[in-house]
Amino acid sequence: MSAPVSATPDPSVTTDHAARTVRPTGGGVTLRAFLLRPFVVPFALLVAVGAAVVVGVGRNEAQLQAVEDAQARMLLVNALSTQISVMENGQRGYVITGSPSFLGPYRDGESTFRASVFALRDLSFNDLQRERLSLVEAAVNEWQERAARPEIAARTDSLRQAAALVSTGVGRDLLNDARQITELMQAAESERLRDATRASQTTLNTVQWVSISGLLLTGALLLLTAYRVTRTVTRSLGELNAGARDMAAGQYGRRMPRTGVQELAQLGEQFDRMALAVQEREQALHDSAEALRASNTHLERSNRELEQFAYVASHDLQEPLRTIGSYTELLARRYQGKLDARADQYIAFTTSATQRMKTLIQDLLAYSRVRKAPRATQPVDTAALVRDVLADLEQQILAEQAVVEVQDLPTLNSSPELLRHAFQNLIGNALKFRDPQRPPHVQVSAHRREHAGQDSWVFQVHDNGIGIEPEYHERIFGVFQRLHGMEEYPGSGIGLAVTRSAAEQLGGHLWVDSLPGAGSTFLLALPVQAATPEPTEPTGTAATGSPADATPTDTRAPQAPAGDHP
Repeated sequence: MSAPVSATPDPSVTTDHAARTVRPTGGGVTLRAFLLRPFVVPFALLVAVGAAVVVGVGRNEAQLQAVEDAQARMLLVNALSTQISVMENGQRGYVITGSPSFLGPYRDGESTFRASVFALRDLSFNDLQRERLSLVEAAVNEWQERAARPEIAARTDSLRQAAALVSTGVGRDLLNDARQITELMQAAESERLRDATRASQTTLNTVQWVSISGLLLTGALLLLTAYRVTRTVTRSLGELNAGARDMAAGQYGRRMPRTGVQELAQLGEQFDRMALAVQEREQALHDSAEALRASNTHLERSNRELEQFAYVASHDLQEPLRTIGSYTELLARRYQGKLDARADQYIAFTTSATQRMKTLIQDLLAYSRVRKAPRATQPVDTAALVRDVLADLEQQILAEQAVVEVQDLPTLNSSPELLRHAFQNLIGNALKFRDPQRPPHVQVSAHRREHAGQDSWVFQVHDNGIGIEPEYHERIFGVFQRLHGMEEYPGSGIGLAVTRSAAEQLGGHLWVDSLPGAGSTFLLALPVQAATPEPTEPTGTAATGSPADATPTDTRAPQAPAGDHP
């Protein structure tokens, strides 16, 4: 926190040693201990409630498993009783009618009965149940041997013989014994099912009561604890805040109140130390601001002088360079083939270097002009501007058999000269850095966006060229930065620096989105000013082998140097 600069120091502030002495921080409890200790009891209670819930849930799971097992055994016992009846009905139906169709249910019932006995034996609850199951199985087996099968065999011969066997009542007695045992088993399973269900419900009720009671008690303790802690902290922080306001108002003799929390006491001590140092720092800041202002003024003057020097130096270098180039061309024309091959090679090297030097100087002049360009704006029809650029690039488009698509572009307040520099370089680069395997395909479009509270138009120049590695996405915007040799792609490597400088002059931003082999998309974001007219509805412009049929206007700037992004 910094205090406002005061023209007259507070008379309450003295510079003697006694006034500058800051009381040492006394004892007390740490802030962590102060905040955590009151929560120990609620936390322990919450842990106990959680442990009780976990135990109750585990016990309830065991009881639910007991319920499920009892239900499964009940179903199997019922199945035993049902299949006994099915077998008896099938056997009696055959004895009475002699129809073989009754033997099918009899045999199916026998198979199902055996399967139920096998499953129930695995799920048996105790030895008594297993003993009863064995008795049921033995009774059914005895009924099979002594009654069912003999009666079925007798019925095959004659009804009278089968009726005589049935009249003995042996089969009826055996099945009645089996049914009585199954009824005992059903009664026992019903009792176990009721007990398990009752125990599960009791456990759930207990868990519910413990959870609600424990949570309510814990919540009450937490609210009480939080109220006491926040009241103490709020009071201490309020006192510190009041003291800080007094210091900010210039009352540097104010001292922070004492508190029993170590961290708050240390904070108050730091406020006291800060108040003692504020006056000295005010003067130091004032002196630093004056020095910084003088340094900025000197830096601005040096930048202007440096830009002027670069412009003048580049301009004055052209005359001797033209002289060198002219005489080198004379030497080449007059002595071509008259000297040895090495002399011809030297002359060719000199001519090439002179031309490259001329290009570099012209590009430097263009870069200087862009940086010194006035920022006066006017409504610019960017669609017409792009058509003019395509007209300038007509020969290159025809030579490369390129396809240039221009979507609807807006009209916005900007500098036509700087915008022309930008589009000239971006479209020229898209044509230059083509993929050798396919003709260039360039798309120029724009969309409006709002980002970080700023409304802007984002122009996109997308190509299907060679692309750029991500690590070079920023390097290509530097002056004289090249990623390829002159023999691969000509140029000075200053075009994208000119374009970014133009974008910055317009208050915008230029960046690239590209991957090797997937082409590049250069994005130019320009702010939408309040006086910007609504975007026009120009018809889309397409160029296939030639630019759109548009005539360049007289106000366009001289052609900017072609940028070199890779």
